[in-house]
Amino acid sequence: MTKTTSLLREIVMIILLSVFLALVYNAFSSRGIPLIRKEIQKIAASDSVLFSRSLRDDSTKGVKVIAPLHERALRNPDSMAKLYPAVQEQDFKIISLTQLKKLLGEKRGVMLDARSAEEYKQGHIMGASNIPALEVEKYFDKLVTIPRDTLVIIYCNNPECHLGQVLADFLKVMEFKHLLIYDDGWDGWTQAKMQVDTTSLNY
Repeated sequence: MTKTTSLLREIVMIILLSVFLALVYNAFSSRGIPLIRKEIQKIAASDSVLFSRSLRDDSTKGVKVIAPLHERALRNPDSMAKLYPAVQEQDFKIISLTQLKKLLGEKRGVMLDARSAEEYKQGHIMGASNIPALEVEKYFDKLVTIPRDTLVIIYCNNPECHLGQVLADFLKVMEFKHLLIYDDGWDGWTQAKMQVDTTSLNY
Protein backbone atom coordinates (compact mmCIF):
# COMPACT_ATOMS: atom_id res chain seq x y z
CA MET A 1 0.00 0.00 0.00
CA THR A 2 2.88 2.33 0.85
CA LYS A 3 4.60 1.66 -2.51
CA THR A 4 1.36 2.36 -4.40
CA THR A 5 0.80 5.61 -2.48
CA SER A 6 4.39 6.67 -3.09
CA LEU A 7 4.10 5.88 -6.81
CA LEU A 8 0.84 7.85 -7.10
CA ARG A 9 2.42 10.79 -5.26
CA GLU A 10 5.37 10.78 -7.71
CA ILE A 11 3.00 10.64 -10.72
CA VAL A 12 0.99 13.58 -9.38
CA MET A 13 4.21 15.55 -8.73
CA ILE A 14 5.45 14.87 -12.29
CA ILE A 15 2.12 15.98 -13.77
CA LEU A 16 2.07 19.17 -11.66
CA LEU A 17 5.68 19.95 -12.57
CA SER A 18 4.90 19.38 -16.27
CA VAL A 19 1.90 21.72 -16.12
CA PHE A 20 3.97 24.36 -14.32
CA LEU A 21 6.80 24.17 -16.87
CA ALA A 22 4.29 24.30 -19.74
CA LEU A 23 2.71 27.46 -18.28
CA VAL A 24 6.11 29.09 -17.83
CA TYR A 25 7.13 28.22 -21.40
CA ASN A 26 3.80 29.50 -22.74
CA ALA A 27 4.18 32.79 -20.85
CA PHE A 28 7.61 33.56 -22.33
CA SER A 29 7.27 31.99 -25.78
CA SER A 30 6.64 34.20 -28.84
CA ARG A 31 4.13 31.52 -29.90
CA GLY A 32 2.38 31.43 -26.53
CA ILE A 33 -1.37 30.87 -26.42
CA PRO A 34 -3.43 33.31 -24.33
CA LEU A 35 -4.95 31.49 -21.33
CA ILE A 36 -7.93 33.83 -21.25
CA ARG A 37 -9.60 34.03 -24.62
CA LYS A 38 -10.28 37.59 -25.73
CA GLU A 39 -13.73 38.27 -27.08
CA ILE A 40 -13.55 38.79 -30.82
CA GLN A 41 -15.93 41.24 -32.40
CA LYS A 42 -17.21 40.39 -35.87
CA ILE A 43 -18.49 43.30 -37.92
CA ALA A 44 -20.59 42.61 -41.02
CA ALA A 45 -19.15 44.47 -44.00
CA SER A 46 -21.76 46.64 -45.71
CA ASP A 47 -22.24 46.53 -49.49
CA SER A 48 -21.74 50.30 -49.71
CA VAL A 49 -18.21 49.92 -48.30
CA LEU A 50 -17.40 46.62 -50.02
CA PHE A 51 -18.30 47.79 -53.48
CA SER A 52 -17.12 51.37 -53.14
CA ARG A 53 -14.73 52.89 -55.62
CA SER A 54 -11.76 52.85 -53.23
CA LEU A 55 -11.84 49.07 -52.98
CA ARG A 56 -12.23 48.66 -56.74
CA ASP A 57 -8.92 50.25 -57.60
CA ASP A 58 -6.60 47.43 -58.71
CA SER A 59 -4.03 49.73 -60.30
CA THR A 60 -1.33 48.45 -57.93
CA LYS A 61 -1.94 44.80 -58.73
CA GLY A 62 1.32 42.94 -59.26
CA VAL A 63 3.46 45.77 -57.88
CA LYS A 64 5.78 45.00 -54.97
CA VAL A 65 5.26 47.32 -52.03
CA ILE A 66 7.79 46.64 -49.30
CA ALA A 67 7.97 49.04 -46.38
CA PRO A 68 11.24 49.38 -44.40
CA LEU A 69 9.75 47.24 -41.63
CA HIS A 70 9.06 44.44 -44.07
CA GLU A 71 12.49 44.81 -45.66
CA ARG A 72 14.11 44.29 -42.26
CA ALA A 73 11.80 41.35 -41.61
CA LEU A 74 12.88 39.72 -44.86
CA ARG A 75 16.47 39.84 -43.65
CA ASN A 76 15.46 38.62 -40.19
CA PRO A 77 12.16 36.61 -40.29
CA ASP A 78 12.18 36.26 -36.47
CA SER A 79 11.44 39.98 -36.20
CA MET A 80 7.90 39.32 -37.46
CA ALA A 81 7.37 36.69 -34.76
CA LYS A 82 8.26 39.32 -32.14
CA LEU A 83 5.77 41.78 -33.58
CA TYR A 84 2.97 39.27 -34.05
CA PRO A 85 1.77 39.06 -30.40
CA ALA A 86 1.52 42.87 -30.33
CA VAL A 87 -1.71 42.87 -32.37
CA GLN A 88 -4.42 44.24 -30.12
CA GLU A 89 -7.24 45.03 -32.51
CA GLN A 90 -9.72 42.21 -32.07
CA ASP A 91 -12.37 43.07 -34.63
CA PHE A 92 -12.87 41.50 -38.04
CA LYS A 93 -15.04 42.44 -41.01
CA ILE A 94 -17.01 39.44 -42.20
CA ILE A 95 -18.83 38.89 -45.48
CA SER A 96 -21.74 36.72 -46.54
CA LEU A 97 -21.84 34.11 -49.31
CA THR A 98 -23.74 36.56 -51.54
CA GLN A 99 -21.08 39.22 -51.06
CA LEU A 100 -18.30 36.70 -51.66
CA LYS A 101 -19.88 35.50 -54.91
CA LYS A 102 -20.17 39.10 -56.11
CA LEU A 103 -16.52 39.83 -55.29
CA LEU A 104 -15.42 36.64 -57.04
CA GLY A 105 -17.61 37.46 -60.03
CA GLU A 106 -15.87 40.83 -60.31
CA LYS A 107 -12.48 39.07 -59.96
CA ARG A 108 -11.50 41.32 -57.11
CA GLY A 109 -8.87 40.79 -54.48
CA VAL A 110 -6.85 37.81 -53.35
CA MET A 111 -8.48 34.87 -51.56
CA LEU A 112 -6.56 32.90 -48.93
CA ASP A 113 -7.50 29.54 -47.45
CA ALA A 114 -6.21 29.48 -43.86
CA ARG A 115 -6.76 25.73 -43.36
CA SER A 116 -4.06 23.06 -43.40
CA ALA A 117 -2.42 21.98 -46.66
CA GLU A 118 -4.13 18.58 -46.37
CA GLU A 119 -7.61 20.11 -46.08
CA TYR A 120 -6.85 22.50 -48.94
CA LYS A 121 -5.81 19.66 -51.26
CA GLN A 122 -9.06 17.82 -50.58
CA GLY A 123 -11.02 20.81 -51.87
CA HIS A 124 -11.20 24.58 -51.65
CA ILE A 125 -12.99 27.63 -53.06
CA MET A 126 -12.14 28.33 -56.70
CA GLY A 127 -9.20 30.70 -56.98
CA ALA A 128 -8.08 30.44 -53.33
CA SER A 129 -4.40 30.08 -52.45
CA ASN A 130 -3.38 28.13 -49.36
CA ILE A 131 -1.63 29.96 -46.51
CA PRO A 132 -1.98 27.64 -43.48
CA ALA A 133 -2.49 29.94 -40.50
CA LEU A 134 -0.52 27.68 -38.14
CA GLU A 135 2.51 27.89 -40.43
CA VAL A 136 2.06 31.44 -41.70
CA GLU A 137 5.66 32.45 -40.94
CA LYS A 138 6.83 30.03 -43.66
CA TYR A 139 4.86 32.03 -46.25
CA PHE A 140 6.09 35.48 -45.22
CA ASP A 141 8.33 35.89 -48.28
CA LYS A 142 5.29 35.31 -50.52
CA LEU A 143 2.89 37.49 -48.55
CA VAL A 144 5.32 40.41 -48.48
CA THR A 145 5.14 40.73 -52.29
CA ILE A 146 1.38 41.50 -52.20
CA PRO A 147 0.60 45.26 -52.22
CA ARG A 148 -0.72 46.34 -48.81
CA ASP A 149 -3.86 47.92 -50.24
CA THR A 150 -4.93 44.69 -51.96
CA LEU A 151 -8.36 43.40 -50.94
CA VAL A 152 -7.69 40.10 -49.11
CA ILE A 153 -10.49 37.61 -48.45
CA ILE A 154 -9.74 34.91 -45.87
CA TYR A 155 -11.67 31.79 -44.88
CA CYS A 156 -11.25 28.60 -42.89
CA ASN A 157 -13.92 26.01 -41.97
CA ASN A 158 -16.80 27.83 -40.25
CA PRO A 159 -17.58 30.63 -37.75
CA GLU A 160 -16.07 28.53 -34.93
CA CYS A 161 -12.77 28.11 -36.78
CA HIS A 162 -10.08 30.49 -35.46
CA LEU A 163 -7.57 29.96 -38.27
CA GLY A 164 -8.93 32.76 -40.43
CA GLN A 165 -8.58 35.17 -37.52
CA VAL A 166 -5.01 34.01 -36.85
CA LEU A 167 -4.08 34.68 -40.48
CA ALA A 168 -5.91 38.03 -40.44
CA ASP A 169 -3.98 39.06 -37.31
CA PHE A 170 -0.69 38.26 -39.02
CA LEU A 171 -1.67 40.26 -42.09
CA LYS A 172 -2.66 43.19 -39.87
CA VAL A 173 0.88 43.20 -38.48
CA MET A 174 2.10 43.32 -42.09
CA GLU A 175 -0.09 46.43 -42.50
CA PHE A 176 -2.63 45.03 -44.95
CA LYS A 177 -5.46 47.56 -45.10
CA HIS A 178 -8.43 45.67 -46.58
CA LEU A 179 -9.05 42.34 -44.85
CA LEU A 180 -12.33 40.42 -45.02
CA ILE A 181 -13.27 37.05 -43.55
CA TYR A 182 -15.84 34.81 -45.20
CA ASP A 183 -17.17 33.65 -41.84
CA ASP A 184 -19.22 30.64 -43.01
CA GLY A 185 -16.03 29.28 -44.54
CA TRP A 186 -15.57 26.00 -46.32
CA ASP A 187 -18.55 24.41 -44.57
CA GLY A 188 -20.87 27.20 -45.71
CA TRP A 189 -19.47 27.02 -49.24
CA THR A 190 -20.05 23.27 -49.59
CA GLN A 191 -23.46 23.38 -47.89
CA ALA A 192 -24.53 25.93 -50.51
CA LYS A 193 -23.36 23.42 -53.15
CA MET A 194 -20.90 25.88 -54.67
CA GLN A 195 -18.18 24.81 -57.08
CA VAL A 196 -15.25 22.99 -55.45
CA ASP A 197 -11.67 23.22 -56.72
CA THR A 198 -8.95 20.62 -56.12
CA THR A 199 -6.08 22.27 -58.01
CA SER A 200 -3.34 23.98 -56.00
CA LEU A 201 -2.48 27.66 -56.38
CA ASN A 202 0.82 29.10 -55.25
CA TYR A 203 2.30 32.60 -55.28
